Amino acid sequence: ALFARRLLRVQVLLGAVALVVALPFGPAVSLSVLIGAGVSILANRLFAVWVFRGYRAQQPERLLGRIYGAEAAKLALIIGLFVAAFVALDGLSIPALLAAYLLTQVASTVIAAQLGAHDKN
Repeated sequence: ALFARRLLRVQVLLGAVALVVALPFGPAVSLSVLIGAGVSILANRLFAVWVFRGYRAQQPERLLGRIYGAEAAKLALIIGLFVAAFVALDGLSIPALLAAYLLTQVASTVIAAQLGAHDKN
């Protein structure tokens, strides 16, 4: 749960940085970055809450089921939010949206893991 909290904080920070970087490129790119980062953050928040809510280490077999269920819900949320954005909003920048999503999804994991490693030293 500690790593999940750290990961979500890093994702929010990276999403904010990406948005600030996108601002000079105009409202369409900025909105696209906001949506991409937001989808990543919301999906991972859902996953963390689903898996760790009421978690009991004495029942590891239930944890695996929670992880599978949370991952399915996460994927459904990601697909649903991206489809809704594509349908509802004209002029989205697909490269900016996907870059922000990938930045918050992938880079945040690496950064959070590095921060965790430094905490142990």
